[in-house]
Amino acid sequence: MSALESQHQPWPIYQRIVFRIFFIYFLLSTAIWGWLGSIPWLSFLSTYSSEFTTFYTELFNDYIYTIKEELVPTRGSGDTSMGWATLYAQLFLSLIGGLIWSIIDRKRPSYNWSFLALRNVVRYYVILFAFIYGAIKVYGLQMPSPSNSYYATDLGHFTGMRFSWNFIGYSKGYEFFSGLMEVFVGVFLLYRRTIVLGALLGIGVFANVFLLNISYDIPVKIFSFQLLFACLFLCLNNLQRISQFFLLNRPVISDTSWNIPNFKPWVRPTRIILKSIFVLVFTLYPFYNYYEFYQSVNSRATTPPFSSGFYELQNLIIDGDTIASQLDSNIHWKDLAIDQSGRGSMGLIDSTLRVRYGRSYFSYSLDSTETTLYLKRSSSDSIAYFEGTFEYLTEQDLHLSGTYKGEQPMQVDLIWKDRDYPLARKEFNWMLESVP
Repeated sequence: MSALESQHQPWPIYQRIVFRIFFIYFLLSTAIWGWLGSIPWLSFLSTYSSEFTTFYTELFNDYIYTIKEELVPTRGSGDTSMGWATLYAQLFLSLIGGLIWSIIDRKRPSYNWSFLALRNVVRYYVILFAFIYGAIKVYGLQMPSPSNSYYATDLGHFTGMRFSWNFIGYSKGYEFFSGLMEVFVGVFLLYRRTIVLGALLGIGVFANVFLLNISYDIPVKIFSFQLLFACLFLCLNNLQRISQFFLLNRPVISDTSWNIPNFKPWVRPTRIILKSIFVLVFTLYPFYNYYEFYQSVNSRATTPPFSSGFYELQNLIIDGDTIASQLDSNIHWKDLAIDQSGRGSMGLIDSTLRVRYGRSYFSYSLDSTETTLYLKRSSSDSIAYFEGTFEYLTEQDLHLSGTYKGEQPMQVDLIWKDRDYPLARKEFNWMLESVP
């Protein structure tokens, strides 16, 4: 409904009921009071917002519909039992709240101003995440390139998510393009004249993201669908115009539903100022923090003290006993992959290290004299999985001598292998005479 129309023009009763339900749902799901948590001195608002969400979610789970007896917080995965319980709780509160609101406020003929305000909240909600997630993809931060450890991993050990992450991170050009499309969504939504274009582009972009998430079991299914649903909602009052233009090939009138009635001279500069503040505080500032964190992680990463790449075990002696090369033991290294990021992996399963995708991952570092090598589960561990010195047997082959798990003497001979993985070449050919 056009904002230029009379504020007293009545809406159909079904439209008022649907609006009230949507209003409560988006108020809960976007948690706009938590946005201010991006500002350092207002970070407590984000905490309160999170605590409020947890409060009504746990009440719903305890007394209305139990998703799981003990809800798992949304750390790393947004699709935990807590994530699903929150979604169900928001839908339940929206339906109940919308019906109660409809009874109490049944005489109100329309909600033109509230509808305009709600669409702007949803609009900037999409802008916020389109800019942030788009920017980190443009800079290649979200999906890193496959590491040496991943090249050394059997394909069957990967999960669907890690397989898709490697697929996207393998091509920085594709990652850049996908991020650029998300940035375009945010840019188009910023301006009233291109809001419909931004919403339509957002439907295509986030539908693709949602399908990737459900197809490869990526744990951001709820959130990606919420972004898709938000873009669909932004197109809601333009369905007739969209169908006339795209399906019926008919001319359409300008969209005035985003206009403010009785436009005052001070409104335009105020809009520009507030819009600029939003972009700086809620999109560029969080992205800057993310970028600084990523850079600090890279700066802390140790440059490999020897050649990065792949090593095969030639000899392993623990506490004076030689471990046979064919022995399948949890202390048998089998092979070693050294990455450039201060991390690496071994071809064994050892729970004292971080086990992922059929390999055990570690962090490596040197002491201040750069003579003692530490291999640890994480850089903050006090006891190293291996601590000792290293020396070159040949130009690249290594001999390690030290202690194993802080207790047993250990000596390892490693032979560097030039593994020519075709995937690591990242070749591009305009002309291919045969299928690779």
